[in-house]
Amino acid sequence: MSEEGKGEGTPQDAAAAVEPAEKKRKNKWLVLGVIVAVLVVAGVGFNIWHEQPSFCNTVCHAPMDNYVASYTSDDPGMLVTPHAKAGVNCLDCHNPKLDEQLTEVAAWSADNFPVDEQGNLVNPDAQNMASPEFCLKSGCHDWNDVVDSTWGFAGNDAKYNPHSSHQDGSVQCGDCHKSHSTSTLYCGKCHALNLPEGWENTHDAD
Repeated sequence: MSEEGKGEGTPQDAAAAVEPAEKKRKNKWLVLGVIVAVLVVAGVGFNIWHEQPSFCNTVCHAPMDNYVASYTSDDPGMLVTPHAKAGVNCLDCHNPKLDEQLTEVAAWSADNFPVDEQGNLVNPDAQNMASPEFCLKSGCHDWNDVVDSTWGFAGNDAKYNPHSSHQDGSVQCGDCHKSHSTSTLYCGKCHALNLPEGWENTHDAD
């Protein structure tokens, strides 16, 4: 072989040199694809978990323990029980905005949640969530259905219906229905009536 030919490779040598470079590029795309797929699956999984009660007290422990316990208690006196049986989860009712979530994270980090004597959060928006407007919003309850289903409730005389009486705005849904504590029959202030299962009279709770 001449001196001139020693530095020159064959076409096969050139192809062999290109193959590793192509494999490296393919491997990079493969690794990138796997990373993206893992992130997508993790994101979907986190989003599903974020909507479960277990997320609330796993991340925010103490202030949410009572609420998660009530959600899973099957207590007929709590409004959360029929909602849980119907597949309604926390975020179907509690839909905080980003600024609210950031405030909650800051409060949790500082262990500075305002709670009452029972350890339940002091929620400044609780009154709004106990209003007819909240309960009758789209996708939730229909007032006519509620009225029709509660004549003679809990075995009382058929003339009694708390949802067709005293509807002047002075009585709110939350005066009787308690989501995460025992519901109280406001009517018991004046009337001697049978209580729905698990409920107590308002005057007994005072």
